[in-house]
Amino acid sequence: MERLAEQIVDWHNRHPLARRIAVGDVHTVGVVALPFVRASAEAGAVVEPVLTDIVSAFDALHGSPPLSRWAAWKQRLKHLPDLLKRRPRTQWRAFSEKFLPGLSPAQVERFALAHGFAEAPAMPESQPWRVIVIDETLASSHSGWPFELYLMTAGIDVGSVRTRVLAGRGIPSEIIGRRLWDPVRLGVAVTVLALLVAVTAWTLWPKRVAEPVVTPPLPAASAASAPLSSPPASAPSAPASAAESAATAASAPEAAASEPAGEASQPDIRPHLVERTDGIKRPPLLRSDKPVEASAEKPEEKPAEKASATASRPEPVDPRLAKLAQSPDKIVVALVGPPSSKAEAEALLAKMKAGLVAVHSDPNALQADVIQTPEGWRATVWPFPSREQAQLINATLVARGLKTKAVNF
Repeated sequence: MERLAEQIVDWHNRHPLARRIAVGDVHTVGVVALPFVRASAEAGAVVEPVLTDIVSAFDALHGSPPLSRWAAWKQRLKHLPDLLKRRPRTQWRAFSEKFLPGLSPAQVERFALAHGFAEAPAMPESQPWRVIVIDETLASSHSGWPFELYLMTAGIDVGSVRTRVLAGRGIPSEIIGRRLWDPVRLGVAVTVLALLVAVTAWTLWPKRVAEPVVTPPLPAASAASAPLSSPPASAPSAPASAAESAATAASAPEAAASEPAGEASQPDIRPHLVERTDGIKRPPLLRSDKPVEASAEKPEEKPAEKASATASRPEPVDPRLAKLAQSPDKIVVALVGPPSSKAEAEALLAKMKAGLVAVHSDPNALQADVIQTPEGWRATVWPFPSREQAQLINATLVARGLKTKAVNF
């Protein structure tokens, strides 16, 4: 377990934005048991490493430099072709509890199927154990045989922040979980990213070009009067005054014609009264000192409306129902077999009794009998104090070939 702590430290410190932790920050190393369902009763082609091989491999890694980020990515790319191969699924998770922060049940399922232990890596007497509760809905959605996969777990505690990770098979161990981020490193990374975004935006921002100044054209009247304003020296003054008057008269109609065009370009924002499309005539908005009287009195409410309003009001709670809700009855859970003949039910009951000896702390405290039902005779063992205990024992019996299930009495 000490070598596992070293592997977790190397994995955690490999990220450039994570806090730097030591072996002393890793604590409470234990085992997590995860329920699964597979299509066949036989185990898959999972080659379980021998404990001595793991210890010798850790001894060989002890004192060597930690795995670099490039080596970790290279190792992942090596297994990429196997991940891309689409194979028919034969194993499914039978749990829905989110027991680790930052990890969904689907992520834990994929990690456990890829790197989980088929046999428990440690006994409950030596390390803490946590058994994840079976989800009956997920377990019954896939017809198959229940089994368990095991993962190692460890907590990381630095100051006031903490997290927990999972570790599976592999040399070095495969680890998944949420790291503890360093605020200083995160601040530097965010600042650098913001500067890069600002520089990129400033570079790609279009430069504003000054608009060219358009010189308005000379009016036609001014062009026509230009040659008339400078008559030859030999010309008399009388024709010059006549030409100036003729230019003034010619420019007057053009100026008058340009004024309506300028006014037409401006929008008309004055209000206009139009007829309503619905044909309703409205009186003019005239001020009147006479008070407006109500045209009609408020109609009385109909009996049906009164009845609906009365029905919508919540009825007072019966004190007897409230008392029953505060003291629910205790549910007793039993293990039952499939309906069959009485002889077959008695034979199954004997196998159930033999199977309970190794998994139940006090089998003599349980009642066992064959019960006749409308479908046939059923082997029944009861009572179990909780449904979780009955599910775990039922999973063991089913794994041994007995067709039993846990029901509420």
